[in-house]
Amino acid sequence: MLPPSVSKTLSFLRAMTSPSTFFRGQVGDGREQRLLEHVVAEAEPGNPKSVLDVIDRYTASKGTWFMNIGDDKGPILDSVVERSNPRLALELGAYCGYSAVRIASRMKDPNGLLISIEMNPQNVQIARKMVEIAGLSDRVRVLEGTLESCLAELKSIIRDELQLSAIDLVFIDHNKNVYLKDYLQLKEEGLLKSGSVIVADNMGFPGSPSFWRYLKKNAQELHTVEHRCKFEYIGWISDIVTVSTCV
Repeated sequence: MLPPSVSKTLSFLRAMTSPSTFFRGQVGDGREQRLLEHVVAEAEPGNPKSVLDVIDRYTASKGTWFMNIGDDKGPILDSVVERSNPRLALELGAYCGYSAVRIASRMKDPNGLLISIEMNPQNVQIARKMVEIAGLSDRVRVLEGTLESCLAELKSIIRDELQLSAIDLVFIDHNKNVYLKDYLQLKEEGLLKSGSVIVADNMGFPGSPSFWRYLKKNAQELHTVEHRCKFEYIGWISDIVTVSTCV
């Protein structure tokens, strides 16, 4: 039997070379459903930290790689949430619900809400269940689709239901090719304000060159801090998380 570290590397390479990963948001080998079943069996209901710990331990012990921000980069996201204290947060790319649990559990506003948008219907169901196990269903709403397809519903929630004008925190961790497109759509729709924070994962690997260029050229619009770190669950790959504040 291969050591977990070797199995995890092979699992990562399978994910990176699977067309399903990029076109469907799932690796295609059933790992996401198996992860949910393990969390259902092992995590303490109503305890977000338990859910996150079970996911991270499963990844380490079973040698299976997942597209979560993970335990190495997670504290960067935690600190941004705690510092910005959002009333409303938006996540682009829910995957299995790991970062949704991470964000919502750090939101201190008693009326705080995270809206998470995920294109894969199976991932939507998995993420909702993860959030439920963590006891955060009243603080997280997972929408199925893309930002473009969910835009009308998103605006209705923000402006009609919540009576807010803009989003405080955006976490981008989906298709790297649309980071810039989705940021610009949020901006053009007036859903960002001075002080809104944009956190972008995987800016080092696999990277989002168009969004990088935009951040570099538009420092007067977005004040950006780079956090150099390791890629999720794969320590030999370097990565960058950017934290940008709308001026």
